[in-house]
Amino acid sequence: MTVHVKNTGRTTILQPNVTTALVKSDNPARKTQYDLVAAKKYDQFWINVDSQAPNKIVKTGLGNNVIQLPGIQQITQVTPEVTFLDSRLDFSGIGDHSKKFFLEVKGVTLENRGIAAFPDVPTTRGLKHVKTLQKALDKGYLSYLLFIIQMEKITAMTIDTDIFEPLAVEISKAQKRGVHVLAYDCQVTQDSLNLDQPVPFDLNQKFVSDGLPSSIKKRQ
Repeated sequence: MTVHVKNTGRTTILQPNVTTALVKSDNPARKTQYDLVAAKKYDQFWINVDSQAPNKIVKTGLGNNVIQLPGIQQITQVTPEVTFLDSRLDFSGIGDHSKKFFLEVKGVTLENRGIAAFPDVPTTRGLKHVKTLQKALDKGYLSYLLFIIQMEKITAMTIDTDIFEPLAVEISKAQKRGVHVLAYDCQVTQDSLNLDQPVPFDLNQKFVSDGLPSSIKKRQ
């Protein structure tokens, strides 16, 4: 069976014999009938790999104020997919006291021993987004970078410098300038993804790869 994987990253979890979750498409004109949306790592816990899912749950979380943004007590307006300067950012919005903000979302599928990391492939686009968020500060906006960790029970979020160190360097600059970097993990089943709780973001947390493609092996 050939299926569509809704992710353009490396998705190293997708190894032979790994348990996966498929969703049937309602579009009869598609070349593939199913989307692969999740995989069960070590046959123990689900990781959602649908790259479109994080933005959907963030839109809901911003709309009902479940996602807490530093400096804003109440979000009154949210607009998805907005252009600012030469970049396209995931959200703009307005909070209490007419505070305007931009927010960029990054989905996270990389994990080892409870530590989540981004990215799983070098991303010049992600680097550009962080620079754009800093430029937004200069224009008087609040700026947020939000990592949605598409799995459960994560203790820390970091950047994998072995994959793309320039991103860590730029995020460090952005934080010092006032860009807020946030992370939330999720409750995940084979067919659902829901926001769970905030996770500390720590650039000093070293991420050590679990050596995939051995994702179907048990953790030692």
